[in-house]
Amino acid sequence: MHSSSSRRGQLSPLSALTALFVVCAAISTYALVLDDSSPTAERNLGETTLSAVESELEDDTGVVSLPDHSSPLASCPDGYSCRAIVAAGDSRRVLGATGSAPASADRATTRVSIRVAPGDVRFGTLRVEVWQ
Repeated sequence: MHSSSSRRGQLSPLSALTALFVVCAAISTYALVLDDSSPTAERNLGETTLSAVESELEDDTGVVSLPDHSSPLASCPDGYSCRAIVAAGDSRRVLGATGSAPASADRATTRVSIRVAPGDVRFGTLRVEVWQ
């Protein structure tokens, strides 16, 4: 055998350390991205659900109509109970889950234009409560 054949397949220590660093950095980056993309229990569902409920209740002009009856909310996240309260002046409608929401429920409120009767639009509030 030649003396050069004993050196074949070997790496210098600097090359091996560089390759190890690159592999570790790639795995760490993957783990951080994966952790950031997974849902957490700490998120506030109130704001997100409020936006979805507002879109569900608004007509093409951006006015929320007071429904005549209580109905389930299609915008409620899967696995959660939610209720929307639409109020303008003395008029108030509750949509979604019945009963009272627990103290730990996520809540969000916004001001909206509400049609209380044909041709009668008033400022009011839309409040959403979400709980598991």
